[in-house]
Formats: sequence, structure tokens, C-alpha cells
Amino acid sequence: MYNCFMNIFQRIVRIFALFNRKRDLQSQLSILEGSTDFSDDLQKNVLSAGIDATFDLKKKELIETVKSSVNDIVTSSNCDPEKLLEYVKISKTPVYRLTGASKILKNIKEEPGFIPEKKGFEALFISLVTFNGIKFSTAPMFIIENKKADRLDILYHFYKWYSMKSGLSGFDFNSQKMLKKYYANPELLSYKTLKLEEIIHLQEAISRDNEATNYVLDYDKKTSVSKKVSDKISKDGGANV
Repeated sequence: MYNCFMNIFQRIVRIFALFNRKRDLQSQLSILEGSTDFSDDLQKNVLSAGIDATFDLKKKELIETVKSSVNDIVTSSNCDPEKLLEYVKISKTPVYRLTGASKILKNIKEEPGFIPEKKGFEALFISLVTFNGIKFSTAPMFIIENKKADRLDILYHFYKWYSMKSGLSGFDFNSQKMLKKYYANPELLSYKTLKLEEIIHLQEAISRDNEATNYVLDYDKKTSVSKKVSDKISKDGGANV
């Protein structure tokens, strides 16, 4: 009974956190898209420091492909977090389990889960806590708590990881650095303080986070409804489902 209660409580906490994240991310996107004079430019091919900001059909198709592919993986694995992590490892992305991962990663303002590429001090920190020597550049990896993994939490990070592996932008070091900065202080978002290139970087990073958040919320909603229907059928043979 206690374990059942704790599982329900943890799910509620996680869903609440995701709803808050979704609200904040959408607010940031609105600020970026509505408070600048670059809306027309962003519909064109904008090349700035090698950044192609074309929001075309190919990107939309890739986003849909990612969603469809993750759906297939989630279905085949029954969204078992350990199976998702095994998929990550088979794809040659390391997964590290650290006791006290949350406290450790707070030092670089990260959370347990998918950790994109790092450079400089953050890379040095990551390489030391994962016992990989002294490095000032680290490849993407997973760092999670050394305990039973939470399904929705892993799914959220898995979705971001799969988006990165599929070639969607927004996961480079500078984009992620900006995301952390403005996620903590959204009031700093302004065309007066951001260059067009920075806006593009930030929009991409926020979009990827938003896509992962929406996917997990939709998944939880669908599985919850499916479970209720299944329970109803088991109870009364499907009457009044």
C-alpha cells in the first residue's frame, strides 16, 4: 500500500513539474516570437555565423519522424525505463548511475538525465564525477541516480536524446547554455539584449525541450485513459465504457 501511494505521489509531482515546465517554455517562446522585430526574417533563409535558421518543411518532417520513431520504441519496450536506457547504451551514448546525482549536477545547474555536450569547466566537472579523467570537452551522455529509474522522467530525457541523435538542432553547448540562463531569468529575454543568431539558438533549444515535455504529457494522458478503460472492461465487461 505504501509503495503504491508513493508511486502515485511521485507521478503527480512529475506531471505537475512538466506542466510548469511547459508553461514556462511556451511563455519564453512567446516572448522570443512576439517581442522582436525579426519575425519576417525568421521565415527566410538566415545565415549568421554558419547558422541556418530555415524553418521549412524538412524540419517539421524530422520533428514528426522523431515523434513517430519514439512512439515505436516506447511501444516495443512498454516504456520500461531500463529498456530505454539500454537502447541509449546500445546507441553508444554512455549512461552513468551516480549516488546523489541531483546534488552533484546542481553544481553546474543540470538535472539527472540527458546531459548534452559540455565544454570548459562544466566538461571538466562532468569528466571528473564520471571518472573519465580530465577533459575540457565531453560528448552527450546520461547521468542518473543510482536507484530505480522513473518512467516519465527517463522518457522525457530519452525524447530529447533521440531528437539530438536524429539531427535536430538546439543541443550544442552555446544553445543549451543560453537555455539554462534564460530559463532561470525569462525576464531577460529581449531583442534589445539578444542578437538574431542568439534568438535562433535559443528558440531551437526551447523548442526541443517543449517537444519532449509535450510528448511525455500526451503519453501519460493516453496511458491513463487506456488504463481506466482496461480496468472498466475487467470490472464489468465493458458496459458504459
